[in-house]
Amino acid sequence: MGHEDLNNESENHSQIQDSLYRDEEKMEESANVAYLLTLGILLGLALRELNKKTKFPYSPMVLTCGLLIGLLQSYLGYLGTSANILSHMHPHLIVYVFIPVLLFESAFNCDWYIFKYQIVNILLLAGPGVGWGAILLGIVFKLFLFYGDEDMNWYQAFTLGSVLSATDPVAVVALLKELGASAAFNHLIEGEALLNDGVAMVFFIFFNKLSKAAAGIGGGVTFGGVLLNFFRNSIVGPLLGVVVGFFGALWAKKIVGDDVEVGWLTFIFTYLTFYWAEFCFFKTSGLLAVVSLGLFWSAFGKTRIRSESEHAVHTVWSFVQYFCDTTVFLLVGMIVGTEVIEENYIYTSDYFRMILFYFFMIICRYLMVISFWPLLKKYGYPMSQPELIVFVYGGLRGALGLTLSLMVGCDEDLPQRFRHLAVFFTAGMAALTNLVNGTTCKALVNYLNMIENPVIKKRVYKRYLTDMIVNQTDTIKELEGDEHFAMADWNQVKSLVGSQQFLEEVVSLENEIKLIQGGNMSRISYEGVTDTETFCEVRYRVLRILKGIYYSKFEHGQCDEDSVRLLVESSDVALDHTGSILNIWEQLFQSFTSFSSIQYFFRVKEWTFLGGYAQQYITKHLGFVYDVTTTFISSANEIISLQQHMPVNKNAVKLIMEEIKTEINKAELYLGSLNDTFPEVIRAIQTKRASHTVLMHQRHHLEENQKNGFVDDKEFNQLKSNIDARLVQLENHVFDWQIPSFHSFAMEFPIFAGVPKEELDTIIKSTYEKRYQTDEIIYEKGMTCQNIYIVQKGNVIDEVGPHQLKKGLGTLLSYANLIGDGKCMSTSRAVSESVLHSLNLNVLKSLMQKSPAFEQKIYVNSIEYLIKLYESQAGPLGQMEQKSLGTFLRQKSQFKKFDIHSNVEFMFGGYIIRGEIQSCIQDENEGIERYNDYCYVPPRENDFTVTKALICLIFDDSIDVIKQDRLEQFNLENQEEVIEQRFSRIDVQQKYQQQEL
Repeated sequence: MGHEDLNNESENHSQIQDSLYRDEEKMEESANVAYLLTLGILLGLALRELNKKTKFPYSPMVLTCGLLIGLLQSYLGYLGTSANILSHMHPHLIVYVFIPVLLFESAFNCDWYIFKYQIVNILLLAGPGVGWGAILLGIVFKLFLFYGDEDMNWYQAFTLGSVLSATDPVAVVALLKELGASAAFNHLIEGEALLNDGVAMVFFIFFNKLSKAAAGIGGGVTFGGVLLNFFRNSIVGPLLGVVVGFFGALWAKKIVGDDVEVGWLTFIFTYLTFYWAEFCFFKTSGLLAVVSLGLFWSAFGKTRIRSESEHAVHTVWSFVQYFCDTTVFLLVGMIVGTEVIEENYIYTSDYFRMILFYFFMIICRYLMVISFWPLLKKYGYPMSQPELIVFVYGGLRGALGLTLSLMVGCDEDLPQRFRHLAVFFTAGMAALTNLVNGTTCKALVNYLNMIENPVIKKRVYKRYLTDMIVNQTDTIKELEGDEHFAMADWNQVKSLVGSQQFLEEVVSLENEIKLIQGGNMSRISYEGVTDTETFCEVRYRVLRILKGIYYSKFEHGQCDEDSVRLLVESSDVALDHTGSILNIWEQLFQSFTSFSSIQYFFRVKEWTFLGGYAQQYITKHLGFVYDVTTTFISSANEIISLQQHMPVNKNAVKLIMEEIKTEINKAELYLGSLNDTFPEVIRAIQTKRASHTVLMHQRHHLEENQKNGFVDDKEFNQLKSNIDARLVQLENHVFDWQIPSFHSFAMEFPIFAGVPKEELDTIIKSTYEKRYQTDEIIYEKGMTCQNIYIVQKGNVIDEVGPHQLKKGLGTLLSYANLIGDGKCMSTSRAVSESVLHSLNLNVLKSLMQKSPAFEQKIYVNSIEYLIKLYESQAGPLGQMEQKSLGTFLRQKSQFKKFDIHSNVEFMFGGYIIRGEIQSCIQDENEGIERYNDYCYVPPRENDFTVTKALICLIFDDSIDVIKQDRLEQFNLENQEEVIEQRFSRIDVQQKYQQQEL
């Protein structure tokens, strides 16, 4: 008994030892496998460089390398052994690990607006199109390639047809983008490939079940079961993706300043969506669920990601997409190569049939598309005949089809001959389509002249090139005068930076334009051109710039995610109609709820239970409307300020700018109605936006200081966490809607900050409320001024000379009247029903005498009026935008008063509000310089003498405006002529230098 116990103990000890035992050889094999994959990525990087130089498609090259590794594995030693191990990897593992990432990344990075517009055509081609294509290919196998039932029955033929219906045109899409094909056509190809991957797998499972059922394997297939499976896969799967995407977007919105968490969140939800769909109680299509998740994030999730994290997320996903794409093609190539070596069920006749099938497959794809042609022309963007040919020819077969074929090959319930035929035909079609179609598609596109390159685009490109040459020459001249570059070989510099190449390209473009226009070069300079093509090009460029400005404002925290999504979509809609007059505001306005519905919620907000929800809805919706409107106005105004830089016909640009101004006027009128109708909500919104702007400015300032080394990491993290916490608190903060009393309003009004309470009480006692109807005059220029006004409700226009200044809630009318001689210096009228608080002029003037700080604020704020009243004397101040002017005057100027005979220095210039000065030293050419009331004083090194009591602003820094010598170059009136003249001189000089050489 003791001996048995000892044996049992020894056996148990052996079992424990076995459970901890690890085979050293297996460990080495694992290391070799990891090593092989690493070398594969290195090989991919080398092929990527080869792709940049030769433009040979990347995916076919990787697939070919994988095939070679699989075929030559017996000659590669331990790397060949590793390739053999990988080649026997179960194909389901490829689907589970790599395919969800590839599908999500493609869907996540698509243009949602174009995808949405093409959605009907995409669904037609990727839904019934895949089923119809699978049936056509199955017919080819049975009726044209003469495969009998011993090779494959009809259901198996349709199963293989489903496998071969999944397209993967990565190489073609990349090529079309490079050649400049329309985004709509690219999205049709990419969208079809994106959805047909999941649909092909659904049909694959369906026909495979039918095949097994016909052979008596598995359960029977009923019509009800088919409908249930179709509903579960096509509806439940995508719905699951939307639901998961919604909760993921909510979570992402709560993450502030943590790029790692946001990136991992997108990864985790991608795999969880696939796993829940495939393996949990849903039992639906994981691929379609992941596609739906990616599309939801493309439409709504991107803008939920904080702007500071968005770039990091896209970078990480691009990295992972490249890794997965390269690894999948490499693995599939190795698996197929290994199958070829070990193949015993493929005959010589199959190779001839495979070549023949390649042509049949293209014909079947053409028949599939033509079957839906009437519907394809009716919905989405129209497809031209050349695009139809490229669409059919560009349907490459790729990773998912190969993976599905390997899943067939692993299914022991299917006949061996069919399993091997499935892998054989799919691998052959992947190789042929990638190596033949992928490499010759560029020649086909060029042969068909599919991509239009109109004269207007050639003109614009030529204009960019000439501008670049002029800029390059300026830079070289500037460096030639730098002593640190005195020994540089400038002829070699010009050769290295490509000056001659740019010149040759300009000449080539000129010849092309001459050829198109029959030798008429007058149109190249855009003289008298008013054709539709030019206006379309200008609108196209304006709208593209406008989209960029929207995104820039979002990234800098100046507008909300819902707002930027609507604004960008409005530009996308306008880009589809560049042949018509711009109507951006109408598109935006249609997305707003009517005032009547908002008024209903205002009544509901008083109810006991629903009041809180109604108030939240009103604040959120009106905040959204206000955010969209103000962002559009500021962005459109920015476009107008950029018009001189547009390298297109100046007359066309002016006309399009008038269209933009019309849209701005519509938006400003609507904004005025918002201020009139909901002043209490607008006040809360402005308070929230101001707080958000301050916090974002603090954050950028902190990040800049850390970058410059002024703040260490510990301090940076502590301060950043504090700011991030405040941003989250701000989003959840509930604001008081009550309109404040004038006393509270005056206490908060910036102009009265720092005024003693007793003085402020005196002002308030002299205040009374006045109401004005639409178009009613408040005061007129030249009339005696007795009161100053603060706008409490409504909108007012102040007519200052030829200018109209729009004043809304919280503005003062007018600072200039406070510093005048008792007469109104402008005319003011109400543009809507307005409520103004009237302040006694004499009381305010008395306060100016008592408080130097208050007096300074009045004078500084009055400059806005003075430079418009006396434009000829405003100098560079007249060129500055209002916001920049106010910032400069507040931060970089000093308010000063000087008695007669005092000396004054204007090192950086200044502005005289009242008084007179003259130069102390007489200039030989200009004599004595004199400046008086409402006049800009340019920077001078010499002192001035005060000849009349002086009130002025002295600048502490130079005005940041375009230098006069560069102003000519960017003047819209003569921009093209100046650039062309300078380019002609450069061209002549370089030709002369070449002749000398």
